[in-house]
Amino acid sequence: MHHREFVRATGINIFFTFCIFLYHPIIAPYVKSLGLDDFQVGLIFSILPLTIMFFSPIMGRLSDDIGRTRVIMLGLIVEIVAMALYLLDTHWLVILIARFLDALAISSVMFVGIAKVEDSLSNKERGKYAGWSFSLTHIGAIVAPVIGGIIADKIFVRSPFILSAFLLLLLSFIIVSKEKISFRKRVSRKDFNLFDEINFFFSIRQLKGMAILGIVMHASVPAMNVFLPLYIIEKLGLSYTYIGVALFFFGLSHLFQFYFGMLSDRFGRATLTMFGCAIYAFFLFLLSAVNSYSLILLFLFFQGLGRAIWNISAWSFMSDIGERIHKEGEVVGSFMSISKAGGFVSFLFSGLIVQVYGVEKLFILNAFLIALGIIVASLYLDRNLPEKLSKDL
Repeated sequence: MHHREFVRATGINIFFTFCIFLYHPIIAPYVKSLGLDDFQVGLIFSILPLTIMFFSPIMGRLSDDIGRTRVIMLGLIVEIVAMALYLLDTHWLVILIARFLDALAISSVMFVGIAKVEDSLSNKERGKYAGWSFSLTHIGAIVAPVIGGIIADKIFVRSPFILSAFLLLLLSFIIVSKEKISFRKRVSRKDFNLFDEINFFFSIRQLKGMAILGIVMHASVPAMNVFLPLYIIEKLGLSYTYIGVALFFFGLSHLFQFYFGMLSDRFGRATLTMFGCAIYAFFLFLLSAVNSYSLILLFLFFQGLGRAIWNISAWSFMSDIGERIHKEGEVVGSFMSISKAGGFVSFLFSGLIVQVYGVEKLFILNAFLIALGIIVASLYLDRNLPEKLSKDL
C-alpha cells in the first residue's frame, strides 16, 4: 500500500464530491422552474448518463495511458465552466450544455479518482482501505446537500453554484501546487476507441454480472435524484433544506463503507454486492407506500445502507480484476459507461411514468428491476473472488 498516494487521491475525491453535491438539493426543482413538465425534466437529465456512457471508458483508458492527475485536472476545469453556465443563464439549452459538462467532469474526476485510490492498494486489504476512502469521501456527499439546501433557502437559489465554483478553483490550485503534472506523454487514437473497451469488459464472465447489476441499480437514479426531491417540494410542500436532509439520511450509512469493505474481504465481494442490492431494492419498494416525511427519512437510511454495501463491494470486486490485467482505469470506466445506459434509458421514460402514474409506481418498477437483475447476475458472479479468479482472466 502506498500511503501518500492513498491520502492524496482520497483528499481529491472528498473535495470534489463535496463540491458537486452542494447543488444536488436544488438542481431538479431549479430545472423544472424553467417551465418544463416531468417528462421534459427527465429528458434534460438524461444527457448526464448518456455522456458518461461514452466518456467514462475513454477517460479511464486515457488515465491509464497519460496519468490520472492530468485527466483529473481536465475534469476540474470542465466542472468550473459548468458552474458558470448554471449561473449565467436560465435557458433550457444552456442547462443542457451544463449537464453535459457535469457528466464529462464526473467521468474525469470521480471515476478516475476511484482508480487512483485503488492504484495505491494491495488485493489483500483492498476492501478495508477502499472502504475507508469511500467512507471519508461520502462525508462530503452527506454534508454538502444540507449546506446547499440551507444557503439556497437563506441566500438565493443559485448560491450553491457559486460556492461550488470557488471551491473547485481552490482544489485546482492545490493540485497544481502539490503534484507534478507531466505533459510529455501523448494522447493516442486508441485512447478514444470506446467499443473495444466495452467488448473487452464483456469478455470477462464476472464483469458481465457486474454490468447487469450496474444497469438496474443506475436505472433508479432518476427516481432518487430527480423525482424524490420534486416530490418533497411539490407534494409535501417542503423547502430545499428538507431535500438536503433527505439526501443526508440517504448517504449517512456510506460513512461505514470501511466496515462493509472489511466484510467483503471476509465473506466475498460478489455475495456482499448482491446483498447490498437486495436491501436497496426492498426499501425502495417500501418507499412507494409512504407519504410521511419522517418515514421517508427512515426508509432512505436503510436504502442508503444497501447502496453503501453494494458500492464498496462492487468497486473492490472490479478492482481485483482490473489490477490483475493491468487495466484498472479501463475496467472502472467501462463499468460506468455500461451502468449509465440504465440511467439514460430510465431518464427517458421515468418522467412520463411519473406524469401518468405517479412517483410511487416508479419506485415499485425500479425495485422489481433490481430484484430481477440480482437473479440474472447471480448466474455470472463468482462468489469466491478474490481468492479464486475466473479462467477468463
